[in-house]
Parts: sequence; structure tokens; C-alpha cells
Amino acid sequence: MNVNDLLSTSKNGLEHIVKWEGLMLKKYICPAGKPTIGVGHVILPGENYQIITREQALEILAKDIERFENAIKKHITISLNQNQFDAIVSFIFNTGEGGIINTGVQQAINSGNFANVPANLEAWSKFKVNGKLKINQGLLNRRKSEGQLFMTSMHSTKIAMINWTKDKLITAQNKLSKLGLYNLNVDGIWGPGTSTALQNFANQKGLSLGNNPKIEIPSIVFENLINS
Repeated sequence: MNVNDLLSTSKNGLEHIVKWEGLMLKKYICPAGKPTIGVGHVILPGENYQIITREQALEILAKDIERFENAIKKHITISLNQNQFDAIVSFIFNTGEGGIINTGVQQAINSGNFANVPANLEAWSKFKVNGKLKINQGLLNRRKSEGQLFMTSMHSTKIAMINWTKDKLITAQNKLSKLGLYNLNVDGIWGPGTSTALQNFANQKGLSLGNNPKIEIPSIVFENLINS
């Protein structure tokens, strides 16, 4: 039995992958010409997915990442906590299992040098341009996020929230209007139009609005909106 055999990716870990990979609830054809749905799930023979819910997408994702979880259990020989496990699943979902086979990431983890893991993750943020390695900002942002998750204490995983003020609602409504999701008055007042527009935006980004979006939403949703 391997030291991490009892671990599987948490809901927070699945959401972390969705944040970076994106989510499509309707079947589409990927650049490789294959029917795809959810978080990059290639529809297999016998599967008849056309439109799915977000929860179904997460269930499909949970099955798709089992091989990455198994790779961690095979190649990581030191016990991980849930955040550490989730972060490395996200990492190798993006890079492939090779990200933890004879790499600096694997060495840092297996030697217990957890403080060195974020820097080793960030080393995987480059790609070749005219034969030279160049940093890709999107990849670097993802590696930083995975590093932060890896180093996050299990006692500090509560999702950061922002409370609505009239000014924040006006900002949100203006952004939603520019994105073509909101065509009502920009008045800083929460109503069905704002609720629907914000939910549509969150669905596009694969994010959750939380349990009481009329009062508060996860700060990551607001940050994504104002930066769109």
C-alpha cells in the first residue's frame, strides 16, 4: 500500500482544475476534431452526452483524473495533505504524469522540501518559441496558483468572499453590460437581471457563486469579472 492511497481529489481540487481548464456544458468539437464536453472530456463510444449539468461535469472530471491520482500514489513516496494532493493533480492534469517522474517537483516533494515545491512548479511555465524557451504568462499564473494551493494550510482553505456594496454592484453591472450579459439599468441594486447575468458569467468561467450570491460572492468571481 502506498502512503497516499486513501486520498482522492477534493471538490476544492476539482474546482481548481475547472478554474484553469474551463468548462463547457454542451458538446463541442475540439481542435483535434473529437466530440468533447465538460472539462476537456473526449466523449467515448457508448457515451451520449449532449448537454450536462455542472455537477455532472465534475463527476466526469473526477473519473478522468483517476490516472493522475494513481500516478501520484505511485511516484510520490511521502504523505501529502489534501491541498498538496489537489495541487499536484492539477499540475499533472496539465503537464502529464511526466511532471512528477524524475523531475525537480518530484525530488522536492519526496525529500520533504515542501518550501521548494512552488519554485519547481513554476519551472514548468515555459514553452519554445523559435527554439528558445519563453515564459508563458498563463502557465506561470497557473503554476503560481498550484504552488499557493500546495502551501496552503489545511486550516486556511475557507474561500475568500466579498460582500456587495452599491459601488461594487454598479461595477459588476457595468462589466456584465459590456460583456453583453446585462441590458438593464446600471443602478447598483440586486435584482433578477443581475442575478441571471452574474450566474451566466460564472457558468462561462466554470465558477461557483456560492450559497448566497445576493449578499456575497467568492472574490475570485468578482476578480474574474472586473478583469474580463
